[in-house]
Amino acid sequence: MFEKFTQKAIEVVQSAQNYALDFKHGKVLPEHLLIGLVAKTKGVQAKILNFDKINFGDLNTAVFTCTQSNSNKTDIPFDIETKNILNKAIELSNELNSKFVMPQHIALALLTQKETGAYKLLKKFDIDEEKIVPNLIRILDKSSDIKNIHPEDIIENTELTNINDFFNEKVMSEILSNAQSKATTQGFEIMGTEQILLSILDNKNYPIVNILDKYDVTYDVFCEKLSKFTSRNAEFENSEKQIIFTPNAFQAIVQALDCAKESGSVSILPEHIILGILKSKKGIAYKILSELIPNSIDFEDVVIKKLNDKFPETLAILRLAKEEARALNSSTVGTEMILLGILSYGKGVAYDTLKLLGITHKDAREEVKKIVKPEKEIKTVSYSPRAKKILEVAYETAQEHDRKKIKSENLLYGITKMPNCLAMQVLSNLGTDVLEIQQGIKQELLCGMDL
Repeated sequence: MFEKFTQKAIEVVQSAQNYALDFKHGKVLPEHLLIGLVAKTKGVQAKILNFDKINFGDLNTAVFTCTQSNSNKTDIPFDIETKNILNKAIELSNELNSKFVMPQHIALALLTQKETGAYKLLKKFDIDEEKIVPNLIRILDKSSDIKNIHPEDIIENTELTNINDFFNEKVMSEILSNAQSKATTQGFEIMGTEQILLSILDNKNYPIVNILDKYDVTYDVFCEKLSKFTSRNAEFENSEKQIIFTPNAFQAIVQALDCAKESGSVSILPEHIILGILKSKKGIAYKILSELIPNSIDFEDVVIKKLNDKFPETLAILRLAKEEARALNSSTVGTEMILLGILSYGKGVAYDTLKLLGITHKDAREEVKKIVKPEKEIKTVSYSPRAKKILEVAYETAQEHDRKKIKSENLLYGITKMPNCLAMQVLSNLGTDVLEIQQGIKQELLCGMDL
């Protein structure tokens, strides 16, 4: 029965079983499913289902007293009404063209079984079913448009957002120190995106300043535009203050760090900061830049082309990874696409390592096709959380070995540090493992040193 259930849906069912066991009830009743749902549903989903209005203590008492508590069984069966709800959830997931049964399907099924004790309990808590059911169907219909959820999208993302990390590099420290001075001179305790951009424009030695100049973004022009801002509200929207940065400056720097990783750089350069400001789409600097550079896509292409001269290998591999994703009709660049990017690039330590292990682009692509199902429509392509983690590992590994660039071997090493990722699944299916790959990387690096 539970083959199609997502992990969260299974957790709801397990929670229901645990409550039935704790309450010494002889069967898993719909009431136990309800309390399991409420216990496991948080945030926005809880508001959609009106669960945020339910007093959990009152619900706990109501479910505890719903039947006699005298069973000492450890293997508790599902009540027939509970089975009907779970089967209805499967039926609803099929009707709504969903590949999986999610907690929302269980909730919707529970609301359709009006003779159960769980439904009657919900009515006691004044749950507005007439509002909830259409909203649930609309949301589930919307999610069913994404026909295939990428397997790596289930992992929560982890970001490197330690402020001290931003001061560990010479150029970054120089920019931020100058920005901090400008903020102090202007009477601000906290630096924002505007001071960071002024700090970059203030140094003619940065190549990005020459690019900005061609778009008429100069120190004087920016100062003139900045003088028209009478409030810094644009720097503090939708967030709390950071100690050193305004929230939007902090977000821009985090985006800059991502840009650095994706370009193959082991340090955050002024170019990455400008791209970070544009990608964050927030803050005073962004408002001014978007006015002065209406075609930001063209500008970003120019900047990335310049970066490509400095860090060609990683940029080329990741560009090829995105092309592989689009060619396979996937909106997600997962670890498997990065692997295909390495093989498609056709040179470098990572490629040579995989070639010696008998891994070819053609074979790897066939394995990827078995795992990642095509989507009907692709609008934008983004990295999976695990792919981002690989970039983070590659970035940190290159730094630890005092490299100036992230190289293909750093990306491949990052893949081996995540044995459960799709790329390693593909490599395992092709007959290799983590130890072989890591040893191969070391051997190729040693051979390179001999040359």
